[in-house]
Amino acid sequence: MASYQGETTQIRRSSDITRFLARLPAALAARFDAEQLAAVELHFAMRHRTHHAIDIRRRLRLPFLRCYVVLLAGRERAAE
Repeated sequence: MASYQGETTQIRRSSDITRFLARLPAALAARFDAEQLAAVELHFAMRHRTHHAIDIRRRLRLPFLRCYVVLLAGRERAAE
């Protein structure tokens, strides 16, 4: 893990954040504070799906509406 040195705060960051900041202009990347980087990190964490026994995702394309339907089923892990 790389680290980010802000004005007074040092935080740890993942390889996702490292790649994200590397793609930005240096002046812009330097302006992110710890709270903003934590929010971006949360976004990257939400991209990864966990495995479900049943994972059905379908798009519905109606003439007046576009939406999707998701059916997920699996073992409860929140209590673990």
